[in-house]
Amino acid sequence: MVAPSHQDPWAQVSEVVRLIHSGEARTRPELAENTRLGRNIITQRIQSALDLGLIRPSGEQRSRGGRGAEVYEFSGDQGRILAATIGTAELRVALTDLDLQIIESRRIEWDLMVSPQATCERVATEMEDLLRAHPEHAAWGVGIGVPTPVQPVTGRTIGPLIAGPHALEWATKLDIRTWFTQRMNSPVWTESISNLATLGAAAEPDSPSDLLYVRMGRGVSAGIISGGRLHRGADALAGEITHLTVDPSSTQICLCGRIGCLDTFASQWAVEAAAGRLLMSGDGGALESRAVTVADVVAAAEAGDPGCVDLILRAADATGRALASAVTWFNPRRVVVGGNALAMSHLFTGALTRTLNAQAPAGALQNLDLTQGSAERTEELRGAAALVTETLLSPSYLMEWGPGGFPIDVTKILDRYPLLV
Repeated sequence: MVAPSHQDPWAQVSEVVRLIHSGEARTRPELAENTRLGRNIITQRIQSALDLGLIRPSGEQRSRGGRGAEVYEFSGDQGRILAATIGTAELRVALTDLDLQIIESRRIEWDLMVSPQATCERVATEMEDLLRAHPEHAAWGVGIGVPTPVQPVTGRTIGPLIAGPHALEWATKLDIRTWFTQRMNSPVWTESISNLATLGAAAEPDSPSDLLYVRMGRGVSAGIISGGRLHRGADALAGEITHLTVDPSSTQICLCGRIGCLDTFASQWAVEAAAGRLLMSGDGGALESRAVTVADVVAAAEAGDPGCVDLILRAADATGRALASAVTWFNPRRVVVGGNALAMSHLFTGALTRTLNAQAPAGALQNLDLTQGSAERTEELRGAAALVTETLLSPSYLMEWGPGGFPIDVTKILDRYPLLV
């Protein structure tokens, strides 16, 4: 989609809404100063945003010494976004408002080895049920996260970087975006779950414009916010750090066929496999003789089991080494570590911090803020909503649906930009 000219009226409406939403400018004089548009033009653009229900008077006034100017605010409660993530062992579905506040969310245990059709049907059914439970506003769009990278133009998933479970491969054979567009009759966008988590972390009020999100899961992935924008890379593979070599002396063979990958130390499968070997050797300690999860290993380690402590420390050291490289070449202001139980473990994050401090140059660390993601992983669902909201309010899309007054004229978008779905 070609970006409209800054002189386009809807591009100017989009900028006015963005400035009000971010709080950078909330009165007519402030908006005129920030956009360099004349007073009459600003009045017209504010009126267009008011007509769309995107902004409203806050009831406040702000003065610079003379007559007080009316203050506007973003109308985040006037629309709804459907968000979902399709994980390897669970489905998560939520309904949010335009301010990314989660109204209701649901988690469903799910085996991704189930057919693609059944998986999509279950997600769509949950979405429809959420809309019935909250009928006040229609859904403006749908954001869906998948466990593999996504081609941003077509919305189609990209196959795993290496041979992996069949569950990670089916998504490349199904056009998820078109399937949900037709089923939900709403604009749909897809993205990798790690990138959605990154967008969610970047949506926090105090978020810096340069941020790195590390997601601990079946693999270890990362998302990059650079200059306030999601960086996907030339082939949409930016942040795929799970196969960085962190220990060339290792003898553990990775799924990619090499040795010493971060994946063999800190991925879910690696930690659980190592814990299984502890059980088989009789050194499982606090672990019970059953299918062991990462959460079990973390709990046993925090209870003082030496074998599990060693597994957590090895995973943290490997992650810290990979992160030291990323922090050095990217120089983010904040790093968020989220995902599974590893990311929530103080033992893990403490050891990771020690390795990072030892491996990365001091200049890259002196202003670095290292934080944990939320235990409920809400940033993933909020990121899905952010993807939809930011796209719909962008100049290119607002000029499409703004004249009609509502952003679900899917037919018009599909007919004019078929490659986008």
